[in-house]
Amino acid sequence: MRFKASLSGVLAGALLVAGCATSTRIKKTQGEEGEIVVAEGIAPYRADDLPGTKAASLAAAQRSAVEQVVGVYVNAKTRVEKAVAIEQSILAKTSGYVKRYEILSQAQDGEWYKTKIRALVSTQQLHQDLDSLGLLKQPEVGYPRVAVQLQEFIGETENKDGHAQHALTQALLNKGFKVVNVPSSVNPDEDPVEAAKTINHATADLLIAGMARAQNLGYDHALGGMSSYRAAVTFRVLEAGSGEVMATVSQVASGLEATPSLAAGKALEKAGEIAANDLVNLPTELSQRSHVDLTISGLKSFDVLSKFESSLTSQAGVKDLFLRSYSQDSGVALLDVLLDQISPQELADKAVKIGGSDWSVFQVSGRAVQISASQAGH
Repeated sequence: MRFKASLSGVLAGALLVAGCATSTRIKKTQGEEGEIVVAEGIAPYRADDLPGTKAASLAAAQRSAVEQVVGVYVNAKTRVEKAVAIEQSILAKTSGYVKRYEILSQAQDGEWYKTKIRALVSTQQLHQDLDSLGLLKQPEVGYPRVAVQLQEFIGETENKDGHAQHALTQALLNKGFKVVNVPSSVNPDEDPVEAAKTINHATADLLIAGMARAQNLGYDHALGGMSSYRAAVTFRVLEAGSGEVMATVSQVASGLEATPSLAAGKALEKAGEIAANDLVNLPTELSQRSHVDLTISGLKSFDVLSKFESSLTSQAGVKDLFLRSYSQDSGVALLDVLLDQISPQELADKAVKIGGSDWSVFQVSGRAVQISASQAGH
């Protein structure tokens, strides 16, 4: 027991001497990388081993400092999914990331002992380690939810069997798309653009609306009584909520069968199946539309950025965000924000509301938003 207490005392003393030999405020030298954060750690209070208690509390504070930086660079979903990897590969060696620190306060608080520090955390090394673990990769938006609405005809007669729609739907499912029912509130005779505007993103991301028609080619006698039909499928891919056209698709296919109905159905099915191939890039296009570049200037500290990120991710319509870069010297941060059901302008409004009275929207242009975090913008 005496040996353990003595060892703990030496460790605590070494940490204290290394971290706070002077009482000067921790500052970065010119050109030095890293972020300065304030963190607090707690440990069970043991009156019989005060040096060990202090050492444990200080180690917890250092861990908390590193966790703060990890929390800014790694989104919440990834932190949950990769908790074991972060714990074993990052948080288990926090002292390697803390370049310097100073103790702001130490005191007993009931059954606990608290230590508050200001620390300079090496973001370069932390960033490299996180990247090597694959924790900084931008996650995929995923395949969108699609509602399909096609009117089908054989000649001039409307066909209710839905050959083309069924084939298109199955082909989309095979490719990974999520196909949902068209909301009952949508009138099939309504203009598709207006119909898409009424669809809530909670129901579907996209509406595929158009027409499929099969025509007899008139080769029945030449084909020994076999029927030959050619079908054309034409539709638009419309964004739910806005009604904006994301793609226009047109495909044709032929069907040869013993009877006219079988030939027409086969042609419609083939055309619908082929049309799905033109939609393979939709997830990427939708991803590009979902991501917004958010630039914030005039940030006063890393702590302000951390709290802003935490608040923004809890907002409705903000699916996730990722810090691309941050300079504590210039106070400028670039974030990639993944939106769900809100526009870039709405994101800008939410951001300044979180920031407070000194924050303002500088510019919203396309998928780029610029925010000032101070009245002077710097």
